[in-house]
Amino acid sequence: MNHRNSSELGSIGESIACGYLGGKGYIIIDKNFRTRFGEIDIIVKSPLKTLVFVEVKTMTNSYAFSGSLPESYPHISGNESDYIKQEDQLSKNKLFKFRRISQWYANQNPELSKDGYQLDAICISLSPEEKLLSLRHYENI
Repeated sequence: MNHRNSSELGSIGESIACGYLGGKGYIIIDKNFRTRFGEIDIIVKSPLKTLVFVEVKTMTNSYAFSGSLPESYPHISGNESDYIKQEDQLSKNKLFKFRRISQWYANQNPELSKDGYQLDAICISLSPEEKLLSLRHYENI
């Protein structure tokens, strides 16, 4: 089992998301775009020419899909719905910052945003061995 820190895990998820988006016809414009306001994980152009800002949330799921729980987690019932999901990490504050930096980028790059822009989220679940368990793409969040 690999034990990665959150930035390494995030990089793995962003690579998976880029591959997924590329396979859907999106064109990658930038990754890990940083300003003093924060960071945008991935910026792409959709097949419809819309500028899309993508927030990627990646988590390993060491026991939710295995059917058994470690003995050190007796308080967890074992129902998948009881586990924290990537979507739970998209807090109100995180979404506010994501919108603000996306709007700033779109205003600074009118040639890229002339056909509009939207904010998407991609939530990725990995096994402890870093194999893809699931990928959920939420458009226009």
